[in-house]
Amino acid sequence: MILRSKLRMAAAAFAFTTSVAMISPALAQDAVPSPSPAPQAQSFDDQKLQAFTVAFLAVSDVKEQYTERFRQAPSDDEKQKVQVEATQQMEQAVDQTDGISVDEYNQIIQTAQTDEALAQKLNGMIGEAAKSQK
Repeated sequence: MILRSKLRMAAAAFAFTTSVAMISPALAQDAVPSPSPAPQAQSFDDQKLQAFTVAFLAVSDVKEQYTERFRQAPSDDEKQKVQVEATQQMEQAVDQTDGISVDEYNQIIQTAQTDEALAQKLNGMIGEAAKSQK
């Protein structure tokens, strides 16, 4: 349950503070708040990064769907309800993506914050995948 809680915090932050237009800055803002030290440099194979790309685009779609609802919510209580629902949908989007877990998704985001080469690679992969979806 602690992992789900961390994902909810990260997903909520992601849902309402990032922009899909510039992926690298979005990755930089998507840290999972954690008391643990910064992630160590890791390498992820292309298959894992491709799965991340699919999940990232799915999460971005959820973010788009909920951002306006969040902004228009009349009270803090309603905003919180929208946030909880959005977070659940983002978790589900990652869970339904083949080849990646929620933990791996968060780990890739954390690593990309300190690994510029990874961030650039992801930026390219996400940009290509987004173009092919249109």
